[in-house]
Amino acid sequence: MSGVPEIKFLDRIIGPYVDGAELSLYESRYLTKPGDNYGSIMLAINAKIVRDHGSVEELPLIAKLPPLTNDLYWQLFQPERTCISENAVYKYLAPELEKLQLEVGVLPSKLFDGFSRYYGSRISLDEQATTVDRDAVLVQENLTVRGYRPGNRHKAYDLAHTVLSLHYLAKFHALPIALRLKKPETYNKFVRPYFKKFNMNASMSAEAKNVMNEENLADIYTITNNNEIDVKRVQELQELFDAYQESADVDDGPFTTIVHGDLWINNMMVKYDDVGVPTKLKIVDFQIAQYESLVHDLIFLFMSSVETSVLEQNYHNFLRIYHNVFIQTLREIAGVIDTNEYSYESFLAEVQRVAPIQIPHAIFMTKVIKADNKTIPDDFKDVDFTVLSKNKGVPEVMEKLSDIIKLAKKFNIFY
Repeated sequence: MSGVPEIKFLDRIIGPYVDGAELSLYESRYLTKPGDNYGSIMLAINAKIVRDHGSVEELPLIAKLPPLTNDLYWQLFQPERTCISENAVYKYLAPELEKLQLEVGVLPSKLFDGFSRYYGSRISLDEQATTVDRDAVLVQENLTVRGYRPGNRHKAYDLAHTVLSLHYLAKFHALPIALRLKKPETYNKFVRPYFKKFNMNASMSAEAKNVMNEENLADIYTITNNNEIDVKRVQELQELFDAYQESADVDDGPFTTIVHGDLWINNMMVKYDDVGVPTKLKIVDFQIAQYESLVHDLIFLFMSSVETSVLEQNYHNFLRIYHNVFIQTLREIAGVIDTNEYSYESFLAEVQRVAPIQIPHAIFMTKVIKADNKTIPDDFKDVDFTVLSKNKGVPEVMEKLSDIIKLAKKFNIFY
């Protein structure tokens, strides 16, 4: 791979977060292969910091940069918006949620721990800048040093991993709602303004979009044995998803909150105990976090990242598990809530309303998630949409697409 990008003035970024220590030096390397992270460049940093008494400590960090060398991805992922939102997760949202939990008496050891530790960020070298440029960077702890492991996009979640992720996701969704209910002024100042709607289609050419849609439909024709009804429905759902992306910001509702927007297996990291049981989870990569119905995250997680047999056998159990944790968290943090507004029946109605929108999202992402490693270039700047064409007809892709259609029908979220 080509030379690792330099992070200018790293000391200024992490300085406020290292308790007065000074950065001595650092080394960096690429953390992920391009196919494992599309909207950014990830660097592993080995920093050495000096404490005021002279001791030197190693500080393992991760630096996240916008797609500096790939103009296509700069255009698609719109760092001018995505960097602002992701930084706000760590700079504003996480601290406010922690403060709220402590204020209602949650023990420090019981706080929501689904965010990684923040070591600063910037959008430009110019401290007065309001526009993201190519010196933008977000610095976080290196979770692998603490025993967290990234997901494997070729190995979907089993029952244990899915239950763990549902607990974390329900709390991640409930806490911002609790903040909105308990401290609306804080919420409207530090949270709501940073999570506007994200529309990837806005910067995609009509030609590129048509090519992707046509390739997706060709695969749907194949897996459905040319079933015109199913193909037409996928077309309708694609139009529904496009309309969702292009729609205005939603109003407050019982199930509107900060959603991740791209919650698949690569965007979660899991920690295990001594015998391999998954015990803790971190949610990462909040580039397209936005204010929307929580169902978007839930259904995309199910369809993209859970073993087909596990989801088939436990779909309704999973909905109940998620809702139970969601309600428990709301009651603990926000106090008394309208039980009718947040009832399980109301939640199921929201699932039925929103879930179909995420089916085409899962269909599109299947070629990304199940992409053959050999089709991914070694250098980030060489990654483009040909990865989709190269994975057309791949057995693993086709099997997953077939499963998505089958499951969506079974759960009554296809039609």
